[in-house]
Amino acid sequence: MKITVIISAHRKGRELECVLTGYAMQTRKPDQIIIAQDGRDPAIGAALEAVRRRGWTIPLLYQNQEQRGFGKYRALNRAVLAASGDLLLFTDGDCVPRDDYVANYVRLMRRGIFLSGGSHVSIPEAYHLRHDLLEAVRDQSLFDYGYLSAIPGFCKSANRLTRNRWLARALDLLTQRNAFSGSNSCAWRDDVLAVGGFDEQMAYGGGDLNMGLRLNHIGVRGVRARHTLVSLHLDHERSYYCADKERANHDWNRQVRHGRLVLPRESQIRTDFAQAV
Repeated sequence: MKITVIISAHRKGRELECVLTGYAMQTRKPDQIIIAQDGRDPAIGAALEAVRRRGWTIPLLYQNQEQRGFGKYRALNRAVLAASGDLLLFTDGDCVPRDDYVANYVRLMRRGIFLSGGSHVSIPEAYHLRHDLLEAVRDQSLFDYGYLSAIPGFCKSANRLTRNRWLARALDLLTQRNAFSGSNSCAWRDDVLAVGGFDEQMAYGGGDLNMGLRLNHIGVRGVRARHTLVSLHLDHERSYYCADKERANHDWNRQVRHGRLVLPRESQIRTDFAQAV
């Protein structure tokens, strides 16, 4: 079973370098990583070159596109079509994985479900912009509660970072939620293709949930394992947020839920499959 990690990227080259360093430290390496960039910012290319100079060995594909508004889902659909893995792990270019992240996804994944790590464990922006975190990623001290709890503004329970598999499993069972998270979720590639990929008309706020709803409608259930699937989010402002667009997204998601819709309104994946038929 092969797993492709699809990383949504925009303009954060420094953060992406930390993220890729995290994947280089995995106990179970991904079989492929795809950088799906909305836009063509040179900082992303510089980050890729920096990790390659340090002896990068994981197959890596870099895709970018002309930016036309919020194009994350268009970029992700292009990556899905290019992916070679049976499993697709979706994450963001500012989410640093713990060294057991990929191994735990592969261990827990089974047919009929998608997996989600759920909500963020965030490192405040004021801290990570002032400190070089690369060495802490390499030696994994970044994931020690003692390290993180000393950061001003960090406010998560030590249980969110436990490495005790049985405690993590018990806590996961107590915090179940059937929801797809674009920064920390994994699905079978053929399931993603069956629902036509992501809805490219969605703006920020609700597009990932939309994917989960449509997966539910073909019989794929979401399983959250937030204490087992650990990554750290390098927090940031959200200048692209628009309340009106988020409300429109939620209105559409209600229609998708009540109508049990499966296919997105607009998607290159849906278009390609329609032309093939």
